Amino acid sequence: MSNYKIEIDLNVLNHLGIGLYTNTPAVLTEIVANSWDADANNVEIEIEPENDRIVIRDDGHGMNESDLQNKFLKVGYARREHGEAITIAKRQCMGRKGIGKLAMFSLASEIHVVSRVSGGEKVGFVINVDDLKKEISNNNEYSPSSIDDVDDYDLEGKGTIIILKKLNSSINRSENFLRRRIARRFSVIGEANDFYVKINGQNVRIEDRGFYNDIQLLWTFGNAEKKVKGLCGKHVRHHHFDGILPVSGERVDGFIGGVFKPEMLKREDDNNNTVTVMANGRVFVEDLQKSIDDSKVFNSYLVGELEVDFFDDNKKQDMAVSSRQGVIENDDRYKELLSYIKTRLSEIASNWTDWRREIGGEAVVEEYPKVTEWLDTLSPSHREKAKKLVGRVNSMRFSGGEEEQKAQKKEVIKHQILAFEKMKIRDNIDDLKNIDIELGAEKFRGILVSIEDIEASMQHDILDQRLAVIKKLNGHSNDAVKERIVQEHIYKHLWLIDPSWDHVETSKAIESTVTEYLRKACPDTTEGARFDIGYKTTAGRYLVIELKKPGLSVNFNKLADQGEKYKLALGKYFEENPGSCPSHGQIPSIDIIFLVDKSPISAKSDQRKMQEGRLNTFNGKILTYRDLVNKAQSAYEAHIQVLNKVDRLRRITDGL
Repeated sequence: MSNYKIEIDLNVLNHLGIGLYTNTPAVLTEIVANSWDADANNVEIEIEPENDRIVIRDDGHGMNESDLQNKFLKVGYARREHGEAITIAKRQCMGRKGIGKLAMFSLASEIHVVSRVSGGEKVGFVINVDDLKKEISNNNEYSPSSIDDVDDYDLEGKGTIIILKKLNSSINRSENFLRRRIARRFSVIGEANDFYVKINGQNVRIEDRGFYNDIQLLWTFGNAEKKVKGLCGKHVRHHHFDGILPVSGERVDGFIGGVFKPEMLKREDDNNNTVTVMANGRVFVEDLQKSIDDSKVFNSYLVGELEVDFFDDNKKQDMAVSSRQGVIENDDRYKELLSYIKTRLSEIASNWTDWRREIGGEAVVEEYPKVTEWLDTLSPSHREKAKKLVGRVNSMRFSGGEEEQKAQKKEVIKHQILAFEKMKIRDNIDDLKNIDIELGAEKFRGILVSIEDIEASMQHDILDQRLAVIKKLNGHSNDAVKERIVQEHIYKHLWLIDPSWDHVETSKAIESTVTEYLRKACPDTTEGARFDIGYKTTAGRYLVIELKKPGLSVNFNKLADQGEKYKLALGKYFEENPGSCPSHGQIPSIDIIFLVDKSPISAKSDQRKMQEGRLNTFNGKILTYRDLVNKAQSAYEAHIQVLNKVDRLRRITDGL
């Protein structure tokens, strides 16, 4: 006979009970599971923060004194091994290891248990957890105290009442939180199984899980399709998997859903961003996603619940860890499920991207009628692409308060519309090459209208900016100051002289060289204006702009003489430097502009015609600072008025 024996230290209770369960839902789950195994139809949970206690009462078959001692207080009593895998009411038993009852030790300092079988007397005991810990530390046995005044406990008929008193201060006692968590931890609650759980008098319902109305994308498995679809929100896109595992042939029921925004899964002090695995009606794995090494963005939008009953097969080894909140991960059953779900998640990711854009487009159209107005202007093929584009705005995250987020959202939609139209031009240019105008007149006209709208919108922006510059230049009351400001701006904004002069480009080296040619051409110029001579190129033209000082009186003939000399000087320069010509060897058009305080052009008709004729010989112009700004403002405001009549895009984007 061996001299060795296995001894169990009471300190095991510290690990299996007091230290194993860390949250209120986990503890209540064990108690509710025991009620299910006791064939209870009703479980009532009363949260009484004012009395520092939680009361759990059920109408199950109850326990007598022998049951309390030999089943309830016997740590590790495995009812399935005692032929109790199926209850009298033909329920699959949830309990397996016989240690779930120890969960109560982590929640309260005092535990009262009172029970009664049908036709029997109420019996019960009290466990003082502090005393229990003390006896454990001294390696002594611990005996709960018998309850003599059992009539003080409100237990009518058969059943069991458990009172958790002197609650741990760190636990969550919120009714809403506990209602959501209990709803998520059981799939057998409700009419279908004649098993009802109440918290503070209100039935726990499947809807209490709190996320169904937020689900917009849905993937169902096995036999859960009809049930889950009926619970979900209005913007649902749905795909169904058969749920059959390829190796074992076992079936998975349930769903994985995607919500509109991740924060919908994180409300109050709760987080529903989990894919829970249930087995035989109760939680088996709290979050399958933790076992999946996948950091894709869409995972933060997911919530799910999978029914995997074969995890809890009576004939196979128990794969649950001691806390019943996870499984042994190297078990073949778990590895097969994990592999199957990873494969499905790849398909889900693809659906998620497409569906989100579709739903986002529908939501934007519903929220902003002006977007519908724009979409109606597009061809069917472009309309679908455009809806997907604007739909992406609903997947973006904006900072600030609600009003700030709305303003940012509108601005993004506006830019999306304009960007789409600009991108569309390229497609249209390709289409133009293949269109037979006679056979495709309507299509051709539509393309031209589209380009017209885009150009109008872009031109509108340009003219708006130019008017802002003009108003700034014209805003000063002192004419001398105003003219000096015009001098400073004229080279940057050549469109003040001629609206067609938009783009300015020149080489500093060439500019310096040409300026020297111009100075040599007029060595007798002494007014000081020579230092304002500039050289610019725009659209292949060469400009000489000479700014005369404000207040300086000028003579027409002297200006004309200068202009003719500048023209000759530049012509000579281009003859000697053909590489500087826009077209090699071809002298470009040259414009000579004089900006003056007061115009020397005569008021007399005959003399004015003669002066204008001389200016034309060298492409010359004489402009005053004041007239320059006034004419520019008048011209651009007229353009704006015309564009306002045709700028449909601007009306749409401004109306968002």
